[in-house]
Amino acid sequence: MTSDERLKEDIAYVRAAAERSDGIHVRAHGFLWAAIVLCGFSIADFVEDPRWIGRYWMVASPVGFILSAWLSARAEIRAGQVDRAKGRRWLLHWLAFLAAGVLGVMLFVRGHMAPEGIGSLWVLLLALTYFHAGVHLDRRLLPIGILAAGGYLITLFVPQYGWTLTGVLVASALVAHALLGTPRRAPAS
Repeated sequence: MTSDERLKEDIAYVRAAAERSDGIHVRAHGFLWAAIVLCGFSIADFVEDPRWIGRYWMVASPVGFILSAWLSARAEIRAGQVDRAKGRRWLLHWLAFLAAGVLGVMLFVRGHMAPEGIGSLWVLLLALTYFHAGVHLDRRLLPIGILAAGGYLITLFVPQYGWTLTGVLVASALVAHALLGTPRRAPAS
C-alpha cells in the first residue's frame, strides 16, 4: 500500500468517525437547568408576591445561559472538537426561545392575556424548543420536549402544586438526560 493510499484511508476513517459523532455531551447542563427549573417552577406555588417569580427568572435565566455557554465552550476545547457553526446554531436556537417568550409577554402587556397565563406560555415555548432541538440538533432532547409539554398541561389543569409537579417532571427529564448521556457504540471494526 502506497503512502497516498494509506493517507486517503486514514482521512476516510477520521471523516467517518466525525460524521458518526453525536457531539459533546455536557452533563453539567442537565444538572444546572434541572436545579434552575425545579426552584423556579416551585416558587410559583409558594410565594405570595408573584413579582418574585419574575425576579427569579430575570437573574436565573441569564446566569444559566452564560454558564451553559461557558460549559459548552470548555467541553469542546477539552475534547478538541470546537465546531463554531454548530455552536451558532445552538445559540440561535435558544435565543429564538428567549425572543418568542419576550414577544409572548407582550400579549400580557397589551391586555390580550391574563397574567396567570405567562408562566404556562413559557413552559409551552420550552416544550417546543426542546422538541425542535430534538428534531434538528440532538435527537436525545425529544423526550424532554415531550415531558415539558406534559408539564404545560399540568400548569393548566392541576390547581394545587401544579407548578411544583411540572418542575419535578422537567427537572427529572433533564437529570435523566444528563445521566444517560451519549449512548455507547460498538467499537469500529
